[in-house]
Amino acid sequence: MTAAAVRTMYRTHPDHPPHTDAISRCIDACFTCVQACSACADACLSERNLVPLVTCIRLDLDCAAACAATGSIVTRANKAGNRQPLEAQLTTCIAFCRACARECSNHAAMHKHCKVCMDACNACIEACDAMLNALRMPA
Repeated sequence: MTAAAVRTMYRTHPDHPPHTDAISRCIDACFTCVQACSACADACLSERNLVPLVTCIRLDLDCAAACAATGSIVTRANKAGNRQPLEAQLTTCIAFCRACARECSNHAAMHKHCKVCMDACNACIEACDAMLNALRMPA
């Protein structure tokens, strides 16, 4: 589901959740990051010298899993009483994205797919951080 579709969905939602722009941006960034990390891991596995990329591949896969979970949870994040676990999940996603972006930055000059992944991770960090800030603001 694209960010535009998510915004439309939330406009029709009976509970009218607050901060729909932050929510839709976060969901979109999380699932974009899932795709970028998965593709980066696959590209790394296609490189001739895998040994220096093992940590990158593992972080790509871990980050993709964390972003997939976060995107799914944020998509359903309109119920009262879930603020604390949602904040924890967003914080976890940010931590995985930071680690993955940092590792990909080590390879970005040599492997363009790592640069693409690093950029997607950084965008996800920004969107999750914006979502955290929106949760802390009144509706």
